Amino acid sequence: MRLSSITIDADGSPSGYIAWYNHYSGKQEIRVLRPPAKNERFGVQKMEMLAIYFAIVKNLRQISMLARCQKKNQIVVNIRSDSKTCIEQLQGISKIRDAVLQRICASIRKLLDRMPYMIVFDHLERARNQAGLLLEQKRRKEIEKQLEHQYQKQYCYGAGRFVLDRHYRLASA
Repeated sequence: MRLSSITIDADGSPSGYIAWYNHYSGKQEIRVLRPPAKNERFGVQKMEMLAIYFAIVKNLRQISMLARCQKKNQIVVNIRSDSKTCIEQLQGISKIRDAVLQRICASIRKLLDRMPYMIVFDHLERARNQAGLLLEQKRRKEIEKQLEHQYQKQYCYGAGRFVLDRHYRLASA
């Protein structure tokens, strides 16, 4: 029996974004959820766990299609995250102390119980997490847009006699 594997990276951020990246198909998704309240207990961990949940849900169809096509092969789904605590909780090594996290984890386990495939949860370094890199790129773009907006507000719409147009040429007011 040969093994076929699908590797999916998942990551969540406290600003309310979650992302996953499927290495097998190259598909990715960034999703916006309601961010946890500032200084909320287990807020970041909840976002990480939700990222894992949505990564499984969104890739469930592709996993089952691959399993149908490769009848003789054993499918291994490798879910990776840079949150060591979440991975240990899903593996059953660590206890879950928060009620919301327990519900999310129960939902993940319920999904996995229906899947006849081998599911492996792995921890990986932050720098190697493709979903984390997606979130970093999104954050950088948001910062760039915010800085551009501040620049335009300050210099293009100022109360001076000359203003800069979109192509940074001087135009008379």
